[in-house]
Amino acid sequence: MSNGKTILGLVGSPNKDGLTNHLVDAALKGAREAGVKVELVQMSDYVVDACLDCTAPTCSKDLKCSYNDENMEYLGERILNCSGFVLGTPVYWGDTSGMVKYFITKMYRIYAASGPFEGLPSLGIAIAGGSGNGLLTGLLPIYHLFRIMKMRALDPLPVTRFNLNQTIDIATESGRLIVQMAEDRHPFKRREESLLLYDRLPFLGKNLGDERRLLTAIISAAIPEERRHEIIGDLEKADSLARSGKIVESLAEINKVYDSCMRILA
Repeated sequence: MSNGKTILGLVGSPNKDGLTNHLVDAALKGAREAGVKVELVQMSDYVVDACLDCTAPTCSKDLKCSYNDENMEYLGERILNCSGFVLGTPVYWGDTSGMVKYFITKMYRIYAASGPFEGLPSLGIAIAGGSGNGLLTGLLPIYHLFRIMKMRALDPLPVTRFNLNQTIDIATESGRLIVQMAEDRHPFKRREESLLLYDRLPFLGKNLGDERRLLTAIISAAIPEERRHEIIGDLEKADSLARSGKIVESLAEINKVYDSCMRILA
């Protein structure tokens, strides 16, 4: 790219050698292979202070926190000067990490009114590394941030430890796509265009039952062939029950499959 800017990756995890780091690094690897500079920042080194919700805020006018948050200034400057943005978070109880929450809140207060990130290609990654629960709900705060900031989001990437290898490949390809999109930054011409893009993104409109069905399919696919006979329950039966309106029974069948798979993988 001729402008010399970089693709920025923020790792919202305290574990500097964890899954979040590996996934964000994979996206940056794809960008680097496409011929651009990349920068990875560990948010645990720049933890943003909690927003104090001051009653007469000047942050949106000054474009910085009214309480001199140097870490927020540093992260904000990194995003203002990047050509593409990757934000990864571990999933804690179905949500982002605390450091990502604090960062998102201040992003709203400082930058939402002025819109300096319009059209910025952005990728969100949520890593539910333990039970896998929250692999979709963990994405929602990130993509809400992208929408409010008027960024042009790529398809979200839900990750568990059970589909890690496949999602690393997808992250790498997404990094290459960010570079393509960043060559000609394309802000939304109308509010309706933004709403349509975000409505069409996969995973974000799913309910909790959909999330459990997706997670169970991912986990069951990870069961070794020689142990698949130990799986209790049937996802096809669950789908049939759902189509006939028996939603509770369908979820119970999904949970049988999930619980038996987790016992096998324990």
